[in-house]
Amino acid sequence: MDVVSISSGGFLAALVRAELILTAHIIAGLTVGELILATGAVERLFAPVVPRLARLGIHDKIASAMLIAVGTSRSGAALLSRAYSDGEITREEATFGTLSLAFPAYLRRWTGTVAMAVGIAGRAGLIFALVLVIRSACRFIWVVVLLSRRGVKRTADFVTVKDREIIGVRERINRTLRMLKRSLPLAWFFFALTYTLVPYADRVFSEYLARPELYSILPAEGWAVAISSIAHVTAGLSSAAGALGTGSIDVGQAVLSLLVGNMAASISRTLRQNVGYWVGIFPKDLVPDLLRWHFKTTVTLEVLSIMIIWCALRVISFG
Repeated sequence: MDVVSISSGGFLAALVRAELILTAHIIAGLTVGELILATGAVERLFAPVVPRLARLGIHDKIASAMLIAVGTSRSGAALLSRAYSDGEITREEATFGTLSLAFPAYLRRWTGTVAMAVGIAGRAGLIFALVLVIRSACRFIWVVVLLSRRGVKRTADFVTVKDREIIGVRERINRTLRMLKRSLPLAWFFFALTYTLVPYADRVFSEYLARPELYSILPAEGWAVAISSIAHVTAGLSSAAGALGTGSIDVGQAVLSLLVGNMAASISRTLRQNVGYWVGIFPKDLVPDLLRWHFKTTVTLEVLSIMIIWCALRVISFG
């Protein structure tokens, strides 16, 4: 009974901490996004770039959010949330614009990822990191093409400083508080639900991968690397380094194993993090579109990259 109580208490404490972090991210994202809109700094800073993107049908707010995402994708998403709520961008522009933020944000993190991957898993880590950034770039191009085809053709039309003075500081604070009051309960509930259920799904997935009939795709050591990657990329890389060191798998199998684990982890991560944040800042009617297109673009390219590596291994083995 005491063990159960301690276990339950530990889980609840971890859940509360995670919910507090999510809440802080939502509040910070909305606040920074509102401050950016209020100052007009983005429009002035990125004025030379935006007209070119506008000719592709990409709204100036989306172009600005892409560039902001290099520093923080959450603030970029908050900027698009406000633009969508104000009727400045369409539903499709909000959807694809939000998805386009992933690549600029990932570029900032990738330098650390590739250094860590090479340091831990050597050549396999380098190839894995290169596949990740190429895949992210391909997804960005895909989303930008969708934006250019479905976006409303318009020239860059910045809100002037005079226009901004119509919306006072008090009104900006009030509308941010109204959005938080409406969206935070949904974000808390959905995050708690996924936080509770996803670990069980990960465990079932891990047990399924332990089946011997799957060894024709990867050896047992390869599946161990994939399962480790579900927990964290560092764990997967470390597992791959160990398996490479013993000669249980080769470099190609290590890369394939890391990509399989990365795909499973990305699905789990989306449900744990992205959806909760999206529910927290966007109107709830937009979230299903975001989720559907996120999985469509992400999983398609993940599966394609795995198939390419697997086919390359088959060609090499028969060569």
